[in-house]
Amino acid sequence: MTETISIYYPGNKFLLPYIKEQLKGVKITDVIEAAPAIMISSCDIYGEGTKEMCDESCPTEAQSQWQTLENNFTAQCGRTGAPFVILRCADIIGTGMNGFARSLANDIWRGTFLHFPGNEARRSVVHASDIGRIVHAIASDGMPASGTRTFNVSDGTDPMIYDIAEALAFRMANKRISTLSTRPQQIIGRLLYGKKKMAAYTTTRTFSSARLAQELNFRATDTCRYMRTHIYDENSL
Repeated sequence: MTETISIYYPGNKFLLPYIKEQLKGVKITDVIEAAPAIMISSCDIYGEGTKEMCDESCPTEAQSQWQTLENNFTAQCGRTGAPFVILRCADIIGTGMNGFARSLANDIWRGTFLHFPGNEARRSVVHASDIGRIVHAIASDGMPASGTRTFNVSDGTDPMIYDIAEALAFRMANKRISTLSTRPQQIIGRLLYGKKKMAAYTTTRTFSSARLAQELNFRATDTCRYMRTHIYDENSL
């Protein structure tokens, strides 16, 4: 296990407690020094719209903020000579989560998430605790001797968005999700959502993490099952 590790987690400060839990005794810095470095990036780098089992060879969106962030990170590592790993994460579920997962949770809490029968759109997810475990695995023996390695990160289950919503609702004392069973209800629901939100909740976005599983022998937790079965206590994050 390395003594010092640089972790760059733009916009994902909520992940730090999960990472620290796994890296006890390791100095963590967000300054890219001459030490092994890991960036927590996002699968959003592959662009908007439908994605099905997109792997690391899929083209990235040149104008994506994540492409800019990855380029800056790579340049900094190049100047220091530090070996580095980039983790392109699917939607991360955990305390303090942001992005799509936060928007979904907020809509469930407000009672404004609506289920359209027949909507089988799927979404790759990963639990924040697994990000900590992956960082630990890389810090232990998965860091390249030089250069870079890039991995997509998901739990590999690619649940339907409705199943993710149901698991989140379960954690919210079984919040009720309304199903729009009639045509008039669905028309009204589409109007309430608007085009942007409707697209977000009916578009499949799945990402393959086969390389991570193969090269690091890592098996992630089923996120939806974890939310339904994990018994939280005072030590839980």
